[in-house]
Amino acid sequence: MTTRDEIYAKFGITAEAAQLFETELGTLLLYVQGMQNDWHVVPDRNSAQAALDHIERCTLGGLITTLKKHVGIDEHLAARFASALQARNRLNHGFYERHNFKIETDEGRDEMFADLEELHTELFNAWRIASTMTELATKALEGGAPTDM
Repeated sequence: MTTRDEIYAKFGITAEAAQLFETELGTLLLYVQGMQNDWHVVPDRNSAQAALDHIERCTLGGLITTLKKHVGIDEHLAARFASALQARNRLNHGFYERHNFKIETDEGRDEMFADLEELHTELFNAWRIASTMTELATKALEGGAPTDM
């Protein structure tokens, strides 16, 4: 039987996975913009800061859309990222409202926890994919081989 505290903890862990995914996409997008503008050759602090400020104002959906314009993302990966976006939206926009009074019963809390587990898995896996993309891009810039993944 899942407790309220376990629900709240799992919600927080799942929200963290969503933020990691979003931050990783922002990092990758900043990398792409840096490469396009040769900031790795001639640093431009003001332009880089402006780009970062813009990225930080983007929604997760906006980051995914912008990234698809600059990075070759196949249909499978686009679908994975879209699924993660839906998971994040399910989490942040009405999770408790949708589950309504389920938190009041053992069975309801178990159902809520299972939903959170599914959302966490989706978001965590999307973050790992985005993280691998960033690592590969960074290694390419450094001229080295990627680490074992």
